[in-house]
Amino acid sequence: MNEPIQPKPILHPLPEAHRRLVEKLVAEAQPLKASPSVLSQWLVWLGSALGMVVIALSLIGPQFEIMEKLSDPVSGGFLLLAFSLSAFCAWMGIASSKPDHRPRVATPSLAAFLLLFLFSMPFVFFDQDSLSKVWAQNTADGWFCVRTVIWVALPSWIMLGWLASRNASFYPGWTGAWLGAAAFLLGAGTIQLHCAHWETCHMLVDHLLPLAAFLFIPVWIGSYWFSRWRK
Repeated sequence: MNEPIQPKPILHPLPEAHRRLVEKLVAEAQPLKASPSVLSQWLVWLGSALGMVVIALSLIGPQFEIMEKLSDPVSGGFLLLAFSLSAFCAWMGIASSKPDHRPRVATPSLAAFLLLFLFSMPFVFFDQDSLSKVWAQNTADGWFCVRTVIWVALPSWIMLGWLASRNASFYPGWTGAWLGAAAFLLGAGTIQLHCAHWETCHMLVDHLLPLAAFLFIPVWIGSYWFSRWRK
């Protein structure tokens, strides 16, 4: 019986010096550590986000009628949508930072529609107020609500950026946009739990405007931060 033909070693055709160099590199190479799954990274962020909300509310306090607002379909729905969108954007940001991610048009379209609906809710469901009155109040209290949104958003964005930066994103701009939206939506929901103003201009200028005004910063930074693995 003929013996089976042994496969020719892949390194055998190489010159002796090259073969030894390859063998040395292979021997010294460290085993690759698999990147954590999207779910595990998202759960890490979720735990930190919940902790950030609790810490913020322990410092500034929830509004007096918070239980009444949570039980109301309109105000409770606004808060639910803000926090749900934050969690969804965080998931998509982490997923988009994975090398095997395949972007789909339907996903950002759905997120954009829900975000537009969130911005339209103050016009449709809540009382009207004066922009000049809101501006005067912000001048008097040093833009407290805006500052709170930013201070809640920044740690969340840094946590998300740290998680996503290890995943070798092929779409760093999209990753930055998703994670920036997640962080500032978390800040918008947190300040709304504290602030007793549910009027149109105040909600738009002090709670939702930071999301629109500062979103370009995470996109711009993310384009460099999450693509540095290529350099």
